[in-house]
Amino acid sequence: MTWKLDCGAYTLFVIEDGFYWRDPDGYHDEAAERDWRFHPRNDEGRVRMNFGCYLITDGDRTIMIDAGIGDTPGGPPGMTAGLMPSAVDSLGIARESVETVLYSHMHYDHIGGSQRDSEVVFPHARHVFHAKEWAFWKSVEDELAKAAQKIMRPLLDQDRVDFIEKDTEVLPGVTAVESFGHTPGHLTVSIISNGTRTLIGGDVSNHPFQVEHPHWSLPVDNDHELAGKTRDRVFEELRESGATFVAGHYPMPGVGKIVTDDRLRVYQPGSPNKV
Repeated sequence: MTWKLDCGAYTLFVIEDGFYWRDPDGYHDEAAERDWRFHPRNDEGRVRMNFGCYLITDGDRTIMIDAGIGDTPGGPPGMTAGLMPSAVDSLGIARESVETVLYSHMHYDHIGGSQRDSEVVFPHARHVFHAKEWAFWKSVEDELAKAAQKIMRPLLDQDRVDFIEKDTEVLPGVTAVESFGHTPGHLTVSIISNGTRTLIGGDVSNHPFQVEHPHWSLPVDNDHELAGKTRDRVFEELRESGATFVAGHYPMPGVGKIVTDDRLRVYQPGSPNKV
């Protein structure tokens, strides 16, 4: 499924690349039933977990933020994935017109969709990462690193990759922002245009309960302490600015606000239009 969000001079398309169903028990030791209130459930009580990515266009220039999980093996049983390319096609946007794919980080569920059947999905795009991200993942040998290295090597060998080393504007008003903690080179993406403010969060937060409990880190956070501090800072900035927050692992479409409710900082889902 795909949703559309007005971001001033830009249109932001939220694309669901895939999903799976999981038992909420054991996800986080301190999480209670209330913490899953935003997640759809199936008849077995399992909650729907999502993989999102994004297309940004002003009608002339087009970029992607993350590429989804694609057909990378190793996901949960029964997972649906790899929906992004057909979603882009259904928007009537040629994949050849995408000039940049900017990645929040190198976990395989964000970079696996960059290629399909050994072909690059966006053939004319530059693939942009923070330099600290690749420096880390090429130097370790756990399963996440092996997946990142396997996906990255063809892009590097074909000279399709650019690395940034600081906050970087990739389109006018669209800026990759250092947001380290989940991974060593994690990026969020700020869109400020014509009076609108939007932040694409990547995996700065994987679950809405982290808005209330920013220090509830998950095993996928590389640096639990730094990830918690970064979440807390980002959520405070979102609450103060009123900017829209977009998160690919939140229940789809994962678009909402960070607000105060009964003196608590909470996530308030929005309702962008389906395409």
